[in-house]
Amino acid sequence: MQSIPRSTHTFRFSRAAVGLLSATIVLGVILVFSTLQNISRAQSLMEKFLLDKGETIIRAIEAGSRATMMHHMGAGDPLDTLLAEFVKDRDIQYISIVDTDGTILKHAGSSADVTFSENEVDEIFSSSTSITKLNRAEGMYTLSALFEIDFRGSRMPMNSRYSQSSENEADKKILSIGLLTRQFDIARQQDVRHTMFMGAILFLVSSAGLYFLFLYQKIRITGTNLANMKLYTDNIIESIPVAVVTLDVDDNIVSCNRNTEELFASPLSSIKGTSIYTAFPKCPIYQQEACESLLEYETECPGVNGRQIPLRVSCSPLVNHENVKIGKVLIIRDMSSIKSMEIQLERSRRMAALGKMAAGIAHEIRNPLGTLRGFAQFFGSQSKSIEDSRKYSELMISEIDRLNQTVSGLLQFSRPRAPQFKKVEIDRLFEKTVSMMEADFSSKNVELQWQKDCGIDIRADPDLLLQVLMNLIKNSIKATPSGGAITLACAQEDHYIRITVADNGSGMSEEVRERMFDPFFTTTRAGTGLGLAVSHQIIEQHGGVFEVSTQPETGTSISILLPYDMEK
Repeated sequence: MQSIPRSTHTFRFSRAAVGLLSATIVLGVILVFSTLQNISRAQSLMEKFLLDKGETIIRAIEAGSRATMMHHMGAGDPLDTLLAEFVKDRDIQYISIVDTDGTILKHAGSSADVTFSENEVDEIFSSSTSITKLNRAEGMYTLSALFEIDFRGSRMPMNSRYSQSSENEADKKILSIGLLTRQFDIARQQDVRHTMFMGAILFLVSSAGLYFLFLYQKIRITGTNLANMKLYTDNIIESIPVAVVTLDVDDNIVSCNRNTEELFASPLSSIKGTSIYTAFPKCPIYQQEACESLLEYETECPGVNGRQIPLRVSCSPLVNHENVKIGKVLIIRDMSSIKSMEIQLERSRRMAALGKMAAGIAHEIRNPLGTLRGFAQFFGSQSKSIEDSRKYSELMISEIDRLNQTVSGLLQFSRPRAPQFKKVEIDRLFEKTVSMMEADFSSKNVELQWQKDCGIDIRADPDLLLQVLMNLIKNSIKATPSGGAITLACAQEDHYIRITVADNGSGMSEEVRERMFDPFFTTTRAGTGLGLAVSHQIIEQHGGVFEVSTQPETGTSISILLPYDMEK
């Protein structure tokens, strides 16, 4: 079997998968936000640190230059020496003293482009604030601030403005310091790498988690599909109207369906694992030769009530996906109903043939009977007849009447009238039957127990049904000893109405049960053998059937199964 009907349930993510995916996204967002925040904070700290350092250096240069110039008596410019000493710091790229027109007055360290716009110069001189620049490409942090120093002791080259206006007083210049951000860049790069490493770990962990969740989801779906497939297969096996038994390679029972348990009255728990020969010793349902040839075969097994049940068995090998035989499967069909239908069909055919023959015979016999009866009456009415002649004449008339009654029954059997369907209350039908048979029960001293509250209405011919019930009850009275009991009951089933006449009389043998509906078959000397035959014919006209259960010396139960709508 390739597939099963689709379920109406739609696919849904598991809560664990949704939770893990949400946690991964949240952690990723937190990691990115934290990294950006750390980078921004590190940059702020770096700029603050470099600013403080630069201002400290500027103040130190200012203080150092004043003190050195005031006490310098030797050769050389002390400011150059001071700048040269500061620039030895490996984090200082250069130090320049720049005039307002952009002229570099002093410079120490590596060469650098130290230029200022007019706005920057005005900002430095007017507000005495520092100007900072961060060049990430070159890893340079530049601090430019106002630098005040008395150049009268310095050998600094003097420009025209300086020589004219500030020869004897301190001048204001711009001191620019280039600080390297190499250490901070290395730290920032380490932070970025650490963040990327943490992100990679988070990605791997979340990917692994999602992968395992995917595997879990797939395993869960596979398990669900297997469970559905098993349930689907079990439902099919349990719903089919045959018994199914599976065997392993050693012919031990592995499983069976509910029909098997009901057919053999053996629950699976009591026969599972046992040999098929041990589980059903009196039932040859497994024939190895027939199983190998894949042929169906028929057999009989004792049923629950001891009766032999006709069975038809087919056997097939069970193979796995590698085409290796792993056992056998037996499909067992209960042929009881089919056999019963075959018997009823054969009986119907036989009755039809007998009916045609009986009609011809009755027609040929009835006319001479009328003539004989007329002569018997004539001879009996003669005044000269002796007493014995009258006696024999009356005996002839009574025998002719009995023979005529038999012929009438034969004609009824051969030419049954069509049923006149109308509403029939089962309770009223039972009541009428009991009232008409009351004298028979009393004379035989047989107790009648009948159901008075059936509450079932059907459409049928009430007179014909009354005739059937009276025939059944008469036979039950004959079979029941004095002091016995007869039960008349009804029940409503799925598609039929069941009317049952049961007694605790002598019962019937299997041979009698097989022939009980045959015309002219009787077990009593006074019977004609047409009552049950006619009853069978009437029930067939109503679309119903008989069910007979009997045991010798135990009793007989005869049920009439009538469909609800008998006119269809």
